[in-house]
Amino acid sequence: MKKLLLIILFLVGLGFGHPNGYHGPITPYISPGIQMGYNEDKTFFLSYQLTLGLGFKLGTHFEDTLPIFLGKTFGVRTYFLENKPANTYKYSDMQLATFFGGVGIGNITDSNGDSFKKHKYWLGGGVILAYEKIFKKNKTETQFGIIGVLPFPLEMLAASPTSSSEDNTEE
Repeated sequence: MKKLLLIILFLVGLGFGHPNGYHGPITPYISPGIQMGYNEDKTFFLSYQLTLGLGFKLGTHFEDTLPIFLGKTFGVRTYFLENKPANTYKYSDMQLATFFGGVGIGNITDSNGDSFKKHKYWLGGGVILAYEKIFKKNKTETQFGIIGVLPFPLEMLAASPTSSSEDNTEE
């Protein structure tokens, strides 16, 4: 298992590495995610989401600083009630994060169009432990979950192979 993890990390490093060591001060990214969890009533839920964001670095090299990420997340969450039809909600939130965790503030809307304020707090990267509070009309509901995300810098989509500086003309 350790060998597999090392191979995966090596391949990710090759794919996302910067050969000249330069990282721009702002890096746009996209991050799909899947979350599963339970609310305080022990109702299981499953969510899928997409975050669009910007990573900001404060130093010359990304690894020399603690980058800050600002993102906007859009998602769909389904609650699976026992012996009842599933309830589906749409949500969005603004997020502020580091590699170690973050916070988000937004709204979650039910199928009737009723919208409720939502706060999200999380720890981790890649695999995230999440705690959420949803402020419904008559009560505040807490939820716990695990989110798997895969952030992808958009500059990697625009990057092209570096061209050779050698002149290919024959003498």
